[in-house]
Amino acid sequence: MKYLTLIVAVAFISIESRAQIVPLIGKEAPRVIFQSTTTKPVNPDFYKGKILVLDFWATWCAPCIANFPHFNQLAEKYSSKNVLFAVISDEQPSTIKKFFERSKKEIKGLSITDTSKVTKKAFGVLLIPFCVVIDQNNVVRWTGPGQSLTPSILEKIIKGEPLNIVEKIPKQAEATSVQMQKPLFTFSVGLGSNAQKTRQSRTNREGDLGELLQRNYQLGDVMEYISGYGRTTQIITNDTAKLSQLVELNFESKLDTTLFRKYRNQIIPGNPRRNMIMEMLGDALRFDVKSVNEQKEYYDLVVSDPNKLKPFQSLQDKHSSISPDKLENYEIVGYSLKDIAQEVQKASGIIIRTDISGDATYDLSLNLTDIASLQKTLGFHGLQLKRKTGEISFIKMTFY
Repeated sequence: MKYLTLIVAVAFISIESRAQIVPLIGKEAPRVIFQSTTTKPVNPDFYKGKILVLDFWATWCAPCIANFPHFNQLAEKYSSKNVLFAVISDEQPSTIKKFFERSKKEIKGLSITDTSKVTKKAFGVLLIPFCVVIDQNNVVRWTGPGQSLTPSILEKIIKGEPLNIVEKIPKQAEATSVQMQKPLFTFSVGLGSNAQKTRQSRTNREGDLGELLQRNYQLGDVMEYISGYGRTTQIITNDTAKLSQLVELNFESKLDTTLFRKYRNQIIPGNPRRNMIMEMLGDALRFDVKSVNEQKEYYDLVVSDPNKLKPFQSLQDKHSSISPDKLENYEIVGYSLKDIAQEVQKASGIIIRTDISGDATYDLSLNLTDIASLQKTLGFHGLQLKRKTGEISFIKMTFY
């Protein structure tokens, strides 16, 4: 597609297409170094002569935690077939132990720690979650996100059959020389495709957007991301089908400027850049956008038991992450309760508000199957949803 403004693009690798360790496949595996275990003690060569499924993870990685049920299912099915299963983290053993004690989660295999990070570096692991399968001859047979390790792949490795691994290499963005020096801002929008999705953003001190790249996402998801309003709960429109059209959006404010002040309270109070992006997106894709208020039923997130909630304060303050809501449990790590309410609203499709304030962050594991399951898992963490009726803000998109 053609843009009216220049976009300097950066290629990102999605979880499905990471190829960070593909060169190791078919080669001798580096030695698995670890200093301690949080399960039963094992020798340094515990996997010699056996197939090893080694899953790299961390307590702050929500997608890693969400993969535990899948990992355990594989372990229960194949542990008796000369296959060992282990998870490895570079965090302190005390952190790992505290995580399992408070969450009541379990691993059907070994839990080892390598605080030296030697193993992670030796295998070239740049992103987690990531899993490596080493065969009984100490040859790397498969690498990828643990959720992608299927029974059929593992059975082929057990039988010594080839996997026909195809290396996926992300396309490099083309570089173009730029004549203009330091533009105040750039904005471009166009129709997307079914190619790889890309998302990148940067916010300023006030939480407003300074940079946003959304490539090949549905319009409804883009509007949800910009506004913070749930697509299925707080975005209303006269043409639902158009929310599914794929778009490409690029916005970057390179210098601090008062250019956006007229948009400050136009849609969402105090968010001039977000408001301007939505206005310009509407101009390009032919819809008007505004904020409206209506009386609706909603759920209020409250703390029901502070003593239950306290142990789930985040184990660290450097990372935050959320697992895909399609998995068995919805893992959310390093978020404030206010932000948790917003994220759960987006994922569950029910309107949730909260008056809870504060910067404390928490790590929760929730079941979004239905409201009863959500209430039960919230209760485990000392939280509760209370049904109320009140004025709710919506984003209204009217296509013309």
